[in-house]
Amino acid sequence: MNRTLLNRNHSSLMKSSFTQTARTLTDSITIRGVGIHTGAESTVTLFPAEPGAGITFLRDNIEIKAHAGNVIDTSRCTILGTDGASVSTVEHLLSALSALGVTDVRIEIQGPELPIGDGGAQIWVAGIHDVGLTEIGNRTFPLLDTPLIVTGKDGAFIAAYPATSFRLTVAISFGHPLVGTQLARFEPDINDYSRDIAPARTFGFIEEVEALRAAGLALGGTLENAVVIYPDRYSVPLRFENELARHKLLDVIGDLSLAGVGALPPADIIAVKPSHRLNAAFAAKLHERLFSSPAWATE
Repeated sequence: MNRTLLNRNHSSLMKSSFTQTARTLTDSITIRGVGIHTGAESTVTLFPAEPGAGITFLRDNIEIKAHAGNVIDTSRCTILGTDGASVSTVEHLLSALSALGVTDVRIEIQGPELPIGDGGAQIWVAGIHDVGLTEIGNRTFPLLDTPLIVTGKDGAFIAAYPATSFRLTVAISFGHPLVGTQLARFEPDINDYSRDIAPARTFGFIEEVEALRAAGLALGGTLENAVVIYPDRYSVPLRFENELARHKLLDVIGDLSLAGVGALPPADIIAVKPSHRLNAAFAAKLHERLFSSPAWATE
């Protein structure tokens, strides 16, 4: 990547912090379903939380904070774990929470993996909309004041620039005639996450799907919760022309919430060929950059 792209003039955006309204659920939500990778049934209940609690998973009476430092695997999804307990495929729920402005929630899970729903984030969005949100005060976070870039393999990178609001652009590229290069962009002031992003489903190429199943994986995948890409067709009609890029954007929002800077922090973010591994690495670097000052050392 041309590093000169990082030399934009942001002298007018040198505030050191920003304040965000903290929100939690007005009531609890219980959702049951099958995990796409394990095929296991699970029950997930989201509870309102106190101000400052953040987003926390509870499995087998062990608390797992939704934080980049607790990422233990990113090979096919994002898995969080601590003290021998883990929870898989957290990215879709975290995406919905972040995009809808939920900053504090306790998530109790019975099972190894969160339900996949229809392959996107609609299952979580619908539940959150059903109970509504309650404002529980304000929180102040450090503000990105210089560009940050993290690179991955084969030209992949995520870059963030200082900004006054959240903006995210995602580009994907696959050597497949049906997919090629796709772009997706999300700005909360312009786009409706529930309408424009949450319906975008997870996807995979038929060769990958067959290999995963042969290895005893992707046991919960069906035509109802994933888009399978064949050499000459999709397994189901697409919901958007760029649905695959929109789903990658959905994933990025979820994984970036692990940086611990609230819901959709002010930044102009560009993600090229993102993956869960790159997303998690960027979230960790973003947290390190923002909270490195002694004034924020306790966050």
